[in-house]
Amino acid sequence: MEMLNEQICIQRQKTIDERCLREQKDLERIERKQEEEENRSEKIEDLNIKMGEILKNHEEKILSHDKRIGKLEEVSVERYNSIINYVLSGLIGAVVSTAMNVILGG
Repeated sequence: MEMLNEQICIQRQKTIDERCLREQKDLERIERKQEEEENRSEKIEDLNIKMGEILKNHEEKILSHDKRIGKLEEVSVERYNSIINYVLSGLIGAVVSTAMNVILGG
């Protein structure tokens, strides 16, 4: 009877040891996966920060381009207006001088 109890005890202990070993391996695997996930999370956070900086720089460049384009458009409009003014002045001068010539009998 005593031998049977000892064999049963040894068998149960062996079964428990095997379970513990499997569970230990499972825990180690889960811990590795968790570390990998934490590393991924850190990388994603870094990428989010970098993306935010890129977007900020992009917005600054867009604002800078808007200002430059606005200045260029103002220069173009000013030049166009000055050309129109010169042409109108020339036409008015020509009309006035022709009218003076006709009136004065030239």
